[in-house]
Amino acid sequence: MKINTELTGARVYIRDYRPADLDFAAGMWLDGENGRYLSDPARDYVDEAFQRALDTLQDSETGCYLTVCLNGTGERVGTCCLFPDECREGYDIGYCVHKSRWGQGLAAEAVGLLVDWVRAQGGRRVTAEVADANLPSRALLEKLGFSMGRPSEFKKYHMDVRYPSHIYQLTLEPLNITLGERTAESAARSFERMNTPAIRATLPLKARTAEEAAEEFRASQLPGASSFGRTILADGRHVGDVWCYGIRPDSAPAAMVSYCVFEPSLRGRGAASQALGRFLPEVAGKYGLKTVGAFTFADNLPSLRVLEKNGFRLAEEFTEDGAASRYYQLDFE
Repeated sequence: MKINTELTGARVYIRDYRPADLDFAAGMWLDGENGRYLSDPARDYVDEAFQRALDTLQDSETGCYLTVCLNGTGERVGTCCLFPDECREGYDIGYCVHKSRWGQGLAAEAVGLLVDWVRAQGGRRVTAEVADANLPSRALLEKLGFSMGRPSEFKKYHMDVRYPSHIYQLTLEPLNITLGERTAESAARSFERMNTPAIRATLPLKARTAEEAAEEFRASQLPGASSFGRTILADGRHVGDVWCYGIRPDSAPAAMVSYCVFEPSLRGRGAASQALGRFLPEVAGKYGLKTVGAFTFADNLPSLRVLEKNGFRLAEEFTEDGAASRYYQLDFE
């Protein structure tokens, strides 16, 4: 199984495991210190069957094996995995970070990305088995909202080493989408998350650097500024932005609106629609707007759905620079 996408966080991203990752992954799992609380054996206990399993991880039909990498450099820093039940309502997870990166919070970020992905698939619960003696891992799960469930036990493959353990569980609730205040720091962070080929293909960015994005925000705070925006928060976490520009209350349209959910695992889950639905009444009341408009490419079906769900009507279709585009408008009165 594969997730066929990248799950991107503030410092790391998660991608599908590749055969080229084997030396790195096995180097952690079979290491006496790094893999101490894993079910994988020490290197001396790897037999033909276990090696065959390692060599074919990318072909697994029962679970997803994944690699955790640092943003920017692509350096591999850990691994994780997902195993869905038959109904794909529950997902069991595993995770491991290279010992050179322990204590940096990377495991918590990776597990958070896994949870977001499971929620995006409609999963209802996430479980993880942790050795009772593995205090850092227990603390990580509890920090992320997992609760200790039934006791269990596991042993290391072909070794006489057993660990009393517990099954930790997180019950997933629907996303709580709210809006937050934008700051120069959040504007710079948004630019870094939006500055990807996939997002640039559908949302041209004026700023060329994070510093320029922060400066644009500062300019929007000056008297007479014609733009206003908010951060999109999912369960309190910054996952996107929504904003208006070209604000002229006496014009038609009185402003243009745009939005972006840059957290891949949340796309298609209604986060942008909910955020836009909260933002429009706020900006209309703040500036006395009677209409707002929005441009989108004709083949950007997710964006079309967001606009139509919020009451926008198609006003014009046109081609610009060879790309079929659409202009939508919403009248408040």
